[in-house]
Amino acid sequence: MSATPEQIRATADTYVAGLQEGDLDKIMSLYAENATVEDPVGGGTVHEGAQAVREFYATVTALKIDAEVLETRVCGDELLFNFEITTHFDADSKATINVWDLMAHDDQGKVTSMRAFWTPENMS
Repeated sequence: MSATPEQIRATADTYVAGLQEGDLDKIMSLYAENATVEDPVGGGTVHEGAQAVREFYATVTALKIDAEVLETRVCGDELLFNFEITTHFDADSKATINVWDLMAHDDQGKVTSMRAFWTPENMS
């Protein structure tokens, strides 16, 4: 049985909550063991497998992050969602990025592929 559109759509909220909470385990719970993460698309690095994905998100969740889901679309087993993320590097330094993530899901609703679409043009 395939994951429902509602289950797939909920991935966006859980993902953003995990980023804001700095909860690496919450984010990893979304991913299949053999998942790939490309963030940003075209950046030259694709993280493959649970350990590589965990290492990538360990650096992300170590930062103070505010984020908000702006829009979600589910088509089949794929979730496309737009969100804004503000990363606080210190008291005086932060960056805000408008991102579109594309996540493919398996039948259990686990993310098998995540591709993040953003460039420096999307930063403020």
